[in-house]
Amino acid sequence: MLNTPFAATPLLLLLAAPGTSSGPPDWARAIEMLQQQHVTIHVPRVTMTTTIIMRSPVPVPMTEKKADDCVKIDRISGYSVNRSNNIDLLLNDGKLLRVKLGDNCPALGFYSGFYVKPNKDKKICAGRDAFRSRSGRSCSVEAFRSLVPAK
Repeated sequence: MLNTPFAATPLLLLLAAPGTSSGPPDWARAIEMLQQQHVTIHVPRVTMTTTIIMRSPVPVPMTEKKADDCVKIDRISGYSVNRSNNIDLLLNDGKLLRVKLGDNCPALGFYSGFYVKPNKDKKICAGRDAFRSRSGRSCSVEAFRSLVPAK
């Protein structure tokens, strides 16, 4: 909002300053100098009728199947930690492999990542290798299970 005394101060200074013209002040020019610009942005209200509701797909139930005792390290492309103290590995070919950890090893410690000490064969094997969390905890790999969609 325009403060009237503050806006009038430049006009008074303009009128009080000695000018070269002896005629009356040019009010049109003074008003032109005080014009303000206004920008209005219209933001429409979001309603249920105009909003597309994105529903997350229902997760496919998975079942565990027997898997090999070893997996090559270069086949692993990602991982996730689930509630049942297991780590699910995503392989390059799109398959899922569940890593069973020991009973006294909570998988929550692996949310921020984990380390695996590589062997000469460049594989992670159940009963031989261990995952080390970033916080320093070490958990042995008990078994691997393949995850397939339930029928």
